[in-house]
Amino acid sequence: MTTEARTALLEILAERGIRITRPRRAVLAVLAEAKQPMSVAEIHARLDGQRVDLGSVYRTVALLCRLDVMRLTETSRTTQRFELTERFTGHHHHLVCQRCGDIQDIDGCVLKEPALARLARRIRRATRFEVTEHDIRLYGICGRCAPA
Repeated sequence: MTTEARTALLEILAERGIRITRPRRAVLAVLAEAKQPMSVAEIHARLDGQRVDLGSVYRTVALLCRLDVMRLTETSRTTQRFELTERFTGHHHHLVCQRCGDIQDIDGCVLKEPALARLARRIRRATRFEVTEHDIRLYGICGRCAPA
């Protein structure tokens, strides 16, 4: 995440009158450096030595989701993982391992504009549903889980 995005995130909290506490600042720092969606436990583990309790991480993640600056990213397993919204990370999609549940980001969009426009038109004609955004997850087996 860029310095500008980190500043924007802090400004959103300040504009809404939300205190920027030490635990919140620590969680934001972890999220800013995250290369992929993370569970609350993974976020907490990265705070090792900073004396931020797990409850504070849960509350911060819930707050950021309510503010629509963080979102839940589904996985193939029961672990919930979260990431900052595309406003901060840019548009991207995910590769999800069906064995370990790991999620990897695919930078950019895997659908080129003509294909996306055709798909949206087809859906609109068939269902009268207007597509406004999309999220693609591709499922398979990651490099760590694949047989050698």
